[in-house]
Amino acid sequence: MKYSISDDGIKDQIRKFVAGDEGSYSRIVSMLAQYIYNYARIVFGADEDTCGDFFEYVLSRFRDILSGYRESEAKFVTWFTVVLRNRYLNFIRAEGTKNRTKKEMDFVSLDCGAGDLPALHNILGDEKTYNSTENAEYENLIDEVVRNLKDRQRIFFHLYYVETLRPEDVGFISIHLGWSVREVLEGLEDIRSSIAEKYRLKNRLFQRLNDLYFQIIKNQKEGNESVIEKLKKKRNKVLEEYRRVKLNPSYESIGRFLRLPIGTVSTGIMRMRTTLRNYFEECYGEKMPV
Repeated sequence: MKYSISDDGIKDQIRKFVAGDEGSYSRIVSMLAQYIYNYARIVFGADEDTCGDFFEYVLSRFRDILSGYRESEAKFVTWFTVVLRNRYLNFIRAEGTKNRTKKEMDFVSLDCGAGDLPALHNILGDEKTYNSTENAEYENLIDEVVRNLKDRQRIFFHLYYVETLRPEDVGFISIHLGWSVREVLEGLEDIRSSIAEKYRLKNRLFQRLNDLYFQIIKNQKEGNESVIEKLKKKRNKVLEEYRRVKLNPSYESIGRFLRLPIGTVSTGIMRMRTTLRNYFEECYGEKMPV
């Protein structure tokens, strides 16, 4: 491909970008846009739709790409061409995985399983009981969350906050990990089973709190102050225990799913939660319970 890209000019703009000049970013994009768009057409014979999709694919990762550049005597375009080749091959693999995943997801629904797999409701949890407005707000919140997480962090988000999973998130996990939908669903079923006992424990504690509440009301009516104090102390202990039971999967179950050691899972979840906390504090000025 022959395009007139000034090596000194592009390197100068990259230096400015690295130094923090945001205006240089748009200038770099403008200088390289035609080269990026036509790369797939000229080198791989791609059609216009594929070229457009690849262009968007590269732009969505362009800041990370630029951060990997180290200036040398070699021309920038030489380095960039190698990067584009590797990115295009990744893009093609990702597109193939997306198409495969879409076909597989077509056979899986909320109500019907795929072959011997259970229905999605058994894995994704109960259907949301909000009204249409609340459900839209919930969907928007999840969309906002995942948009502000890198793909790897998003994986940890979906697995740790497994109750927020939606069918499209199952597709994302399948595409990102390069696994079949069947593999993902089987792994998610194992993760959900790891918190089943937590749900049972939480329900038992809730029933105890409920019983203690009615006992307190009964003794208040009868004026049994000493009994009331004892019941309140017992209630506070049960309430503390209730609050300690977090309905999140164990790190072990997530590690089994991702085939990673617990330490890596722990670090990944910690970084994901830190990213979310910082984002919401910056945007909304309040601490989020993540």
